[in-house]
Parts: sequence; C-alpha cells; structure tokens
Amino acid sequence: MSKNSTSLIARAASTVAVLLVAGGASVVAVTNASAYTDSNKVHNCWGRYYNTDFDQMCGSGGAAATGNYRTTAPCDVEGDNSLTVYRNRGNSTTYDGPDCTFDVETGQTYYF
Repeated sequence: MSKNSTSLIARAASTVAVLLVAGGASVVAVTNASAYTDSNKVHNCWGRYYNTDFDQMCGSGGAAATGNYRTTAPCDVEGDNSLTVYRNRGNSTTYDGPDCTFDVETGQTYYF
C-alpha cells in the first residue's frame, strides 16, 4: 500500500469516528432534554418532573373530582417545593410548579 492510500484510510477512519461521537452526543442531548418521570395519579391528575422543573397536569377528560390537588417536588439541595391548585371537575389545564435550583426528584400528588 502506498503512503497516500494509508493516509487516506486514516483520514476516513478519523472522520467516521468524529461523526459517530457527534451523533451519539446529539442523541444523548435529545434524550435528556425530553426525559421525565410522573408521580402517582389522583383522580386523573399527577405531577410530571423534568430536570429542575415540574408541572401538575391531568389526563384526557381533566380532573375527575372538584377539589384541591397538591403536587410536591423534593429539591436536591434547597427546601422542597409544592404546588396546590383548586380544580373543578373536568379541568385539564397544566400548571407550572416552582423550579428547583439544582435537581428535582419525583414527589407525590394529593387530593383534599
């Protein structure tokens, strides 16, 4: 094999390696950005937790009962956050809870 052929193969291998790394990084970034966990469901409503943010939401048809829905959000470093919303039956509005500074863990949703 000539020196030019070896150099061309080395450049091609290097380019493929860079593309694989870049492609893998973009897949990880998209996966992390859209990842979430859900809390327990109460009368068709629950908390949805992202990296530092959480929402209180209800499924199709909205809240199954009129009353207060409280969703807790345990923050890793600072104190815990929570969101209490009075919902009429059928309310399916998504409410944004207060953010944690660093990381939020999955909490609980209560009805009262």
